[in-house]
Amino acid sequence: MRDIKIEKSSVKADVQQKQAELEEVEAEIEAIDTEYDEVKAELAERKDELEDHKSERNDLQREKDRLIDESRRRSNAESEKEQELDEAREAIPELESKLEDLDDELAKAERNRAQIDDVVEDLKQEKRELQDDLDSVEDEIQAKQQEYAELEAKADQSGDSSYGRAVSTILNAEKPGVHGTVGQLGGVNRKYATACETAAGGRMAHVVVDDDSVGQNCIEYLKSRNAGRATFLPLTEMHDRNLPSAPSVPGVVDFAYNLVDFDSQYSGVFAYVLGDTLVVEDMETARDLMGDYRLVTLDGELVEKSGAMTGGSKSGSRYSFSKSGKGQLERVAQRINELEDERKSIREDVRDVEDRLDDARDRKSDATDQVRSIESDVERTESELEDAKQRIDDLEDELVAMEAEREAVNEQMEELEAEIDDHEESIAEIEDAIAELETELADSRIPELTAEAEDIEAEIEEYEDRIDELDGELNELQLEKQYAEDAIEDLHDDIEQAQNRKAEQEEKIADLEGEIEDQEALLEEKRDAVAELEDELADLKDEREDVKDDLREAQQERDDKKAEVETVENRLESLRRSEERLEADIEQLREQVGEYDAEEIPDLKEVEKNIERLERQMEELEPVNMLAIEEYDDVKSDLDDIEERKSVLVEEREGIRDRIDSYEDQKKATFMDAYEAIAEQFTDIFERLSNGTGTLHLEDDEDPFEGGLTMKAQPGDKPIQRLDAMSGGEKSLTALAFIFAIQRYNPAPFYALDEVDAFLDAANAERVGEMVDELAGDAQFVVVSHRSAMMERSERAIGVTMQGDNVSTVTGIQLGDDGDEEVPADD
Repeated sequence: MRDIKIEKSSVKADVQQKQAELEEVEAEIEAIDTEYDEVKAELAERKDELEDHKSERNDLQREKDRLIDESRRRSNAESEKEQELDEAREAIPELESKLEDLDDELAKAERNRAQIDDVVEDLKQEKRELQDDLDSVEDEIQAKQQEYAELEAKADQSGDSSYGRAVSTILNAEKPGVHGTVGQLGGVNRKYATACETAAGGRMAHVVVDDDSVGQNCIEYLKSRNAGRATFLPLTEMHDRNLPSAPSVPGVVDFAYNLVDFDSQYSGVFAYVLGDTLVVEDMETARDLMGDYRLVTLDGELVEKSGAMTGGSKSGSRYSFSKSGKGQLERVAQRINELEDERKSIREDVRDVEDRLDDARDRKSDATDQVRSIESDVERTESELEDAKQRIDDLEDELVAMEAEREAVNEQMEELEAEIDDHEESIAEIEDAIAELETELADSRIPELTAEAEDIEAEIEEYEDRIDELDGELNELQLEKQYAEDAIEDLHDDIEQAQNRKAEQEEKIADLEGEIEDQEALLEEKRDAVAELEDELADLKDEREDVKDDLREAQQERDDKKAEVETVENRLESLRRSEERLEADIEQLREQVGEYDAEEIPDLKEVEKNIERLERQMEELEPVNMLAIEEYDDVKSDLDDIEERKSVLVEEREGIRDRIDSYEDQKKATFMDAYEAIAEQFTDIFERLSNGTGTLHLEDDEDPFEGGLTMKAQPGDKPIQRLDAMSGGEKSLTALAFIFAIQRYNPAPFYALDEVDAFLDAANAERVGEMVDELAGDAQFVVVSHRSAMMERSERAIGVTMQGDNVSTVTGIQLGDDGDEEVPADD
């Protein structure tokens, strides 16, 4: 730029020199001839005009050059914007692809979480089913233990069949020729035991003897002991009978005779005892065959040929086959053992399901965290995508504006070119006029001088053109300088801002370095603490496993002890009932014997004479109908069974009544404990909420379930009044005090309160807000409220507004110290 200015100064000096030469030539021309003054004046005027047009043309040309440079700069800026726009557009597919990948990951994570949810629900259902099975097994164990205790109480030294006094007397006498009872001589598979024992009925208590003489001796022995009556079955008189073929009908098992295991010598006995009784699976099959056979079902229902049907909740016989060593008592004991093994197995399955359920819940928590993390990534990516699209829209708008500005510059350039063309035409016209004037001066020396002057002017013009070129270059350089200075100034501003930011960042870095050092020290402490906690956690986990093992062993031992206690209690209860029954029998025998004098008892000879007399009378009564005795025994056995069941039912009724009374006492005690605790909390909370007094009163203290509950509330500075006479706010405070009192006694997981502070003034609303905030540590509160006392204490607020199209809009805002928004609320 300096060289151009020097060259411009040199050219201006040359122009001045040439102008001086031109002035000399023009002076000589003027001195030579004055007759061409007018022509020369016009010529000079034209030349001045020519110079003016050239000067204006040059100015327009410089303005055009400036616009060209500005258009070039705008084009460069436009190119940069387009490049930036292309880069932004290129980022869109990447973000969309990333978003699609995140959506796929989110869908997979949600499917995984849903699958884990299904697993958790399945495990919960499996646990419920196992718990139901466990309850059923425990109920059955309790029932079997009760049954075992009753059977054990009835059992005597001969076994568990609870034979009558007469049979027990014979069995205990161990007389020769006595084989035992029918029940002792036969055995049966447990599957068919109930059916076969029902089919045999009271005949299972008949005593099998070698022959009728042994039977007679046993009868005389019973007479001598006044031990009652028994039925004897001589083997010599018992004969086999042929059974028909069992009907080939679905549901038919076989004849009871074929299902009982016995020695072949007793075949006639069991033919007599069981006859042609047919065992079937269920009552439907028995009804189809009714009238053709004596029928018994596997559950113990009996159908006679006559059509008489016997059945109910218990098996049809009080006796059992015990040849195999497993009578009814042993079978019940075996069933109890099987049920206890089943209970143990179910408990192990429950513990296994609980372990798997805990693992599934942990995996569910991890899956939920993963879904939340992916959702956060999706939201962040969607935000980046929206920002990129917004950036593209902004760049496109800027490009449109820049194109409009460039078009405006082009229009200015076109206008300048048109003006330059007009000046060129004017210059050409002026030059033609000058040529004509110069032709008029051709005859004098003036043309020569004029030619010389023109040469000088041409040189001056060349110098001026050069000056114009230099001016154009200077203008360009000045524009570039101006742009550079502007850029430098901008850079200075940027540098200053950068330096300021640098200083701020250096200060921040220094602060952060100090904080980092503190945090590193704290991190090291935390790491040490974490290591210690991990070690402690490992120890605690080991300890927890040990405790779990101990707990399982303790639970198992507790269950075993509980079962033993239940068995002992049932045994004790049965023994008590047996003691009562024996005391009643003793009392009855005393009543039968009455008061007697030992001297009145006859001597032995007199007794023997009486016996002989009675035997003769008995012989006179022969022949005896043995079938009548058997029928009598059967009826007597049934009567004894009915009376026994009646006594059991009476005892059970008394036990149930005792349990009902116990449950009622427990229910009342539990209710009163809860009532007293809630009443105390209600008094305290009502006083805090209203500065008054409030109490709870039962309408019937002796039987609280027959009456109601009365609240007596006296807000501060007001008389005691009924609930329906209170204002809306006082009712709300009283109801809230009662709810909060219950919550303190037995907290629920969460509470939903819908505008409970709507009728409260600001002070009471503040107290309720404080109470909810205090109780929120033990439960979650979901509150619908318009009051600041509630919203200021909430951890999260959800606003609901109604739009113009009657559509509700829901928005979530964070309240507190970290929130960026505030929610105005006016009491």
